[in-house]
Amino acid sequence: MHRKFRIPAMIAFWATVALAPISAQETKELTIGSKAPELNIEHWVQDGGGRFKPVKKFESGKVYVVEFWATWCGPCRQSMPHLAAIQEKFASQGVQIVSVSDEDLETVQDFLKTKVPTPRGAKPDPEGAKTYGELTATYCLTTDPDGSSSKDYLEAASQNGIPAAFIVGKSAQIEWIGHPMMGMDEVLQKVVDGKWDREAFAADFKEEQAVQKAMAKFSALMQRGKTEEALSMLDSLLATVKNPDVKGQLSTIRFQIMMQDKKLIEKLPEAVQQALESSKGNPNAINEIAWMLYEGSANGLIENKELLKVALKAAEASVEKAAVGFKASMMDTIAHLHHELGDKKKALEIQQAAIAIATPEEKASLQGFLDELKEELNAGK
Repeated sequence: MHRKFRIPAMIAFWATVALAPISAQETKELTIGSKAPELNIEHWVQDGGGRFKPVKKFESGKVYVVEFWATWCGPCRQSMPHLAAIQEKFASQGVQIVSVSDEDLETVQDFLKTKVPTPRGAKPDPEGAKTYGELTATYCLTTDPDGSSSKDYLEAASQNGIPAAFIVGKSAQIEWIGHPMMGMDEVLQKVVDGKWDREAFAADFKEEQAVQKAMAKFSALMQRGKTEEALSMLDSLLATVKNPDVKGQLSTIRFQIMMQDKKLIEKLPEAVQQALESSKGNPNAINEIAWMLYEGSANGLIENKELLKVALKAAEASVEKAAVGFKASMMDTIAHLHHELGDKKKALEIQQAAIAIATPEEKASLQGFLDELKEELNAGK
């Protein structure tokens, strides 16, 4: 059976944080509106071709992006062309990008000598591929092996993954924290223009930080096998969290735990209903829930087919509201649910429709399941 993993960022974080050691030492919290910590960086490897000086204290009236990366991090490498373009666009407006790794200098220098792979489908550059050093030459690329910068920023702001970017505004305060390729450009322009609503962003972000701290405790409880206590903590969070996306994801984590615990499986229908209710109006979240239920059934964790019918109904009601680039993936989930419920002809029909609207990249992964369906139907299975 064809398998895919479509785990949203927040749920993926909760899955990985359970494997991370819990720090015994508290770090001073960094959040939106906090004064940006000084940068005590050991090695300034690139300086934008001489355009920028090393930064320790942030200069009033200037805007900075402090971004954390590593040579081993695929998404960090994918963000590099974007960061280079942003630096070029905003350099004349007083913006300086500082990318920080906590690796040793030799590792970073060796990495910068390697060639940038040609993107799939793109024609090779006739002059030869750029090195990562050439690619990142427009902005400041640094390394701080003692990890002090990571502690002052990533750990203090409860950011558990990279790449992660911090926009430091003209008053040397943190204006925004997030992934450098997810909405940073628009925010940066507003910060430069003095039109950014820091307070509005801060309200949602601070709630997210509070949830992250609570989930670190939740993960520790799960590690110690205290599942019921951990679920009780989730219930408390669900009662207080206001952000609907976070609420939906927490509900999903809750039923995901129940799905894998035989002692709690009888409570699963209620948990699924709660997760779907919390995710109303969010097709992506509905799709995640439906896919996990499908996989739970396909892997023998769920015997209650009524749950699949509930998920199917919710997914079918939401698919038209899905973004254009996401609709094919959601239709694929619906096709899998029909197959698991025994309606292979309907599954075939929907999978064919999904492939018809899919991008070239998506079609390859969707075609495998379509081929399986045709083979089963031709064999009379």
